[in-house]
Amino acid sequence: MLLTDYIDSVYGTARGNRARFLKDNPDILPQELSRWLKAGLKIRPETGEIYKPVSRRVRIPSAVAAGAGVFLSDNLRERVASLATAQNVTSEAMLNALVDREELCRKLSLQAESDTAVPEQLIAGIVSRHFAVLSEVSETDAWHRVLEALVRELTESDLLSFLTGNIAESRRLNIPRTAYYWYGGFVAKRVAMMLGCHDIYLWNEMIRPDSDVVFVGDARNVVACYFICQQMCRQLKAVRLHWRKLQGAWGSRTELDEAAHRYTQRLAEGIVDNGIFIGGDEYNTYRLYDYAEKHYAWAMR
Repeated sequence: MLLTDYIDSVYGTARGNRARFLKDNPDILPQELSRWLKAGLKIRPETGEIYKPVSRRVRIPSAVAAGAGVFLSDNLRERVASLATAQNVTSEAMLNALVDREELCRKLSLQAESDTAVPEQLIAGIVSRHFAVLSEVSETDAWHRVLEALVRELTESDLLSFLTGNIAESRRLNIPRTAYYWYGGFVAKRVAMMLGCHDIYLWNEMIRPDSDVVFVGDARNVVACYFICQQMCRQLKAVRLHWRKLQGAWGSRTELDEAAHRYTQRLAEGIVDNGIFIGGDEYNTYRLYDYAEKHYAWAMR
C-alpha cells in the first residue's frame, strides 16, 4: 500500500492530513515524509514498516507463509481481493467480516457442544420443504439452487456448524445396493464433503441387498447429511424410474435398466458438482478420519 494512500485513507484527503499524520508520528520529520512520498514508498499496515518497492515480486507459497511471518500468502491475498471485488467492498472490510463470522461460528459451536439435543425433526422438515420443489424432470441448475438455498437456510438458522466440536455419528442411512453402486456412493461422499463431515460405507455386510452409510462429524451436520442424502437418493430414484418409463421398448430389460442408471449417474454427477463447501479443514478432517479408523476399522480397509 502506498504511503500516500495510507495517509489519505486514515487521515482523510482534506488539507492538513499530513500534519495530522506527523502529529501521531513525532519521530518522523516533515522533510523525511516529503522525500518518502515523492519516492513512492509503501507501508505495510499490519506492521507499520515503510519500504521502497522494487520491480520484482517474490511469490510466497501458502505452505510457508505463516512460518515466514507473512500475514497473507499471495494466493490467499488474491482470493480475498476477488471476494472483496465481487461484494464491492475493500479487502480489509472483507477480512473483518470473515473474522467476525468465524468468531460467531466458534461461539455457536461452543454453545452447541453444551446442548445435548439436536432438532432432527426441524432439520428434516427444512430439507423436505426445499426438495419438494424438485420433480423427475428438474434440471441440474434447479438442483443447485435448491441445495444452495437449503444450506444457506440451515446455516442462518444455526443448524449447521462451520467448526467440528464433539464428533457424533448419524443414523445408518440405508441405500439399495444397485443405487449405491451407480450414484448413491458418490452422492453420500459429496454431501459429507459439503458439510465438513466424513462418510463411512459399511461394506462388510455383503449378504444384504442394501448398503448402509454412516456420517461422522459435528452433531448438527451429520443429521443434515443424513436427511439431504436420503432425499437426494429418493429423488434420483424417481428420476431414474421416470426416464426408464419414457424409453419404451427399444432394447432388452437389462439394457434399458443400465441406460436408466447411467442417465441418473450423469445427472447425479452434475448435481454434486455445485461448489458448496462450508468446512473440513485439514485438522478436523484428520480428526474425523482418525475417529472412523478407531470405531469402524473393519470398514476402512
